Amino acid sequence: MKYTPKTKPFPHQARATRRALAHRSYALFMEPRLGKTKAALDYVGMCTTAWGSSRTLVICPLFATDVWISELHKHYALPWQAETVDEEWGTSSPSQFYFINREKLSRRFRKKGGSYQYPYVDQVEAFNPDFIIVDESHLFKRSGGVASQALWRMVRRLRAKSRYTPRKPWVLLLTGTPNPKGWIDLFAQFRIMDEDVFGTTRSDFEERYCTYGWGSRRYTIVKYHHTRELLRKVNDHSYSVTAGQVGMAGRQFSQILWATLPQSTRAAYNEMAEQFITEVEGEQISASNAGVKRLRLLQIAGGFTTEGKKIHGAKVAVLKDYLQNLFDQGERVVIYARFTPEVGAALETAKSVGYKSLGVQGSTKPADRRNAVAALQGGKDPVALVFQVQVGALSIELSRAAEVIFYSLPDSWDLYFQARQRVLGPNQTRPVRYTHILARRTVDRSVLSDLARKEDWHGTLMKDPRRYLYGGHNATTE
Repeated sequence: MKYTPKTKPFPHQARATRRALAHRSYALFMEPRLGKTKAALDYVGMCTTAWGSSRTLVICPLFATDVWISELHKHYALPWQAETVDEEWGTSSPSQFYFINREKLSRRFRKKGGSYQYPYVDQVEAFNPDFIIVDESHLFKRSGGVASQALWRMVRRLRAKSRYTPRKPWVLLLTGTPNPKGWIDLFAQFRIMDEDVFGTTRSDFEERYCTYGWGSRRYTIVKYHHTRELLRKVNDHSYSVTAGQVGMAGRQFSQILWATLPQSTRAAYNEMAEQFITEVEGEQISASNAGVKRLRLLQIAGGFTTEGKKIHGAKVAVLKDYLQNLFDQGERVVIYARFTPEVGAALETAKSVGYKSLGVQGSTKPADRRNAVAALQGGKDPVALVFQVQVGALSIELSRAAEVIFYSLPDSWDLYFQARQRVLGPNQTRPVRYTHILARRTVDRSVLSDLARKEDWHGTLMKDPRRYLYGGHNATTE
């Protein structure tokens, strides 16, 4: 049966899909932003076309679920439905996608007698997937970690019940940084995918391939041996490619990460949108006209009042999850925020996940600003540079970063365009991703739409104020 992709793949994506089909269980170690998700979806789509139906488990970071849903809408050619472990399953579509994050997969409690029970693992086993896609598989690199052990043993149990050859579920590993700290990081990932590659015991892998130091370095791998054999096994079961190899340096991609306002904040937001006045955390917020109301709603969506008082942490939580993922990959990142309290919150969030975090605002001295840019452009450690968008959009080069995050957006198309341009230019050797963190059903979405259309926000606000303030939705509460 013929499968026609919904969107045309790049040649390297087509090669990745074909190789995954040939091996069934396979690893796509493609550099970040080269389209691993689409290659994986086409793989599932081709198998589903042949079988008539399929069940796919996607294990991904919590923030990435919305990204996967967006990619399904964009790239998957067959009818599908997607749900999470917290939702009831239906069977209305031939392609069923089931999403879970690593934290829930590893959640456990001790039963009487001392053994552990994994409630979410039990749900996944009941779902009985045909495919398991492990997004950001490097997060499972600790062979003794709870998540890695739970996933490996779950795959083993499911395959023991399978009547297929090779046995299902077939596992795809997706990551752009498969071994950030050495070849030892691959053992646990490949054990989940295929036990026959490196076996099931870490000590056997270490004895065959690793040499540890002495004294204070006795827990440090100082040398690998039999590397030709190791590389052959890795290359036989994975596909690796860089942006330089496929001519995608400087190519630009965008995505949205959604934050859901807490119920109390949602009520305050709706009250402000309807009545020009509300109270949050004991502080009264008011507006004298529609333009000021829009500004106050942007502040509520961002999570902070003008004076810097915290209203909620929804967007900060999304930012933290995403930054943790980027830090694990060793990515440098540029963050833009509109309001001063947001800049401070982004700085603290980046520090909390391990980044060397530096901020540039209107009050930053020129010398400190130059030093911050130099820190991003030089050195070896991951750096997060946080700008107040009004002062970080002009006359600087930030090409060492390929990840740009907009915590909140400016009104001006010129500022937005210039902020995006800072990471481009002849020195940019990788694809660039722009990530927008938006609060659901808020004015955030309308601002991004205005920027995309290069429209004046005042004009679109006045056309339908209530719809505009709810991000293009009807003025209903959640």
